[in-house]
Amino acid sequence: MTIVADKIIINGRVHTMAAGSTASAPCAQAIAIKDEKIIAVGDDQQITQYAHTSTQIIDAKGHLVLPGLQDTHIHFQLSSADIYHSAVLYEAETLAQALAIIKEFSEKNPLKKWIRGVGFDPVLFTEKELTKEALDGVTAGRPALILASDYHNGWANSLAFELAGVKVESREPENGRFARLNDGSPKGFIYEDAIWYMNRVAPSYTDDELLEAMSHYCHEFNKQGITGVLDAMAPRSYLKNYSTLHKRGDLSLRVRCTSKIFSHQALQPQLDELISMREEYNSDMVSLHSAKFFLDGVMENGTAYFINPRSDNGENSELMFSPSKISEYFSAFDKEKFQLHVHTIGDGAVRAALDGIEAAQLNNGSWDSRHQLAHLQVVDPTDIPRFKQLGVLANFQTLWTQPDKENDILINTMLGKKRSQWLYPIGELIKQDATCMLSSDWGVSTYEPFSIIQSGITRQTLDANVNSEVNTAQHRISVFDAIKGYTINAAHAAWRDDVTGSIEVGKYADVVILNQDVFNISVYDIHKTQALLTLLGGKQVYRAQGF
Repeated sequence: MTIVADKIIINGRVHTMAAGSTASAPCAQAIAIKDEKIIAVGDDQQITQYAHTSTQIIDAKGHLVLPGLQDTHIHFQLSSADIYHSAVLYEAETLAQALAIIKEFSEKNPLKKWIRGVGFDPVLFTEKELTKEALDGVTAGRPALILASDYHNGWANSLAFELAGVKVESREPENGRFARLNDGSPKGFIYEDAIWYMNRVAPSYTDDELLEAMSHYCHEFNKQGITGVLDAMAPRSYLKNYSTLHKRGDLSLRVRCTSKIFSHQALQPQLDELISMREEYNSDMVSLHSAKFFLDGVMENGTAYFINPRSDNGENSELMFSPSKISEYFSAFDKEKFQLHVHTIGDGAVRAALDGIEAAQLNNGSWDSRHQLAHLQVVDPTDIPRFKQLGVLANFQTLWTQPDKENDILINTMLGKKRSQWLYPIGELIKQDATCMLSSDWGVSTYEPFSIIQSGITRQTLDANVNSEVNTAQHRISVFDAIKGYTINAAHAAWRDDVTGSIEVGKYADVVILNQDVFNISVYDIHKTQALLTLLGGKQVYRAQGF
């Protein structure tokens, strides 16, 4: 007897993204779904055999059908709360605009004990402009802490520094520092982990505030066709909140998590904590599977680490973990079968991470670890073959490959002509058979996947055409590789390609129907792509009006 499906999707152009699929033609027309899982994939005639009077029939109307998209480097819970509950400065281009936004937020929220903000551009705004006195004037006598879009820089006012105990004689925090005036007092600008030092005294969001923001952005992500994320820095409290949201029925994203490891804290207690978290949170909806390491900072504030000194001033930053500690900590977490998720911006940090992973393999033997390096802003070409050799995955935020006049001048001057040819070299890594993912790093930049996908393909601005400026064209990628980076490769990186990432029998019915076929349109129109229908485990989590 034929199984009766709960739902069937017919009349689609189904690209399954399963092994052996290609961009040249769709693999199927239709899908049958029962009890959250895919039970059949084939043509319309084959799949309609699974229909009964109780079966919901979804006509894809000839549209492209893909596996649900997955963003494997995102700060979902933190960014949801910051953008939902704080002053948002992403659009500010001048100090006056930034201050006006903060002042308006302050006036609209008179009961907030602290003024929080997020999103200032660390290229446009530096320690010269962002003084504590400027912020004092718009926060109505309340402490204020504002974070840059990259979360590696911050801005605080006088009362915030006073409450945090930052004085002339204060020592700098581990892996961070405060901009100082000539007398040693804090100027206003904050670098790297000094941000978290300030966060000790700034009130955290309540669980209710976090849950409210997350519920809102789950729906916003579903509207983009996203069904899974990897939260790139989640403490235990975040996992608890994700689990609570799931129990309420409001979590419409599968969430894998990685939790930050600190160089100034002892190894064993941190290892024990992650083991405990992994044991407690291990479902297909909420789980922890990896340890997060920051090996350097960002180029914009001079905290990226390079193999050779900067070309403009001969300086270099330092690794946030010493090479011996990288080897020790990487080996310990690898031995306990944790994936390593490593922040690497400069080519020196990339090499240090690869060296650490190689040391872990020598100490523990190889296993299906899927350790991954995130960001990879500049990679020495001699290190690219090591990704395949060591089985290391490469996680890129390809939106950042677009030309950006102010930022490009800063970065190219810092690197020099030769190194600047190896910025975000995803194309070369794919050529050398490395597994690559595309992701957003939201809230550093947009979470919209098709803008990110188009940027990786063209390495041009979203309003560009074939004659527009290209940023390192040699590292462009194909449409098919970009979609793999958001589907099967993303699922692989999140340790869930056994149940998601492709449209195959036995996997969850995480599926999206799109309004245009990205494989058969101009690459300059891909960013306009929108979801018409998003299913998570066969359940509708988004449907566009009129579809």
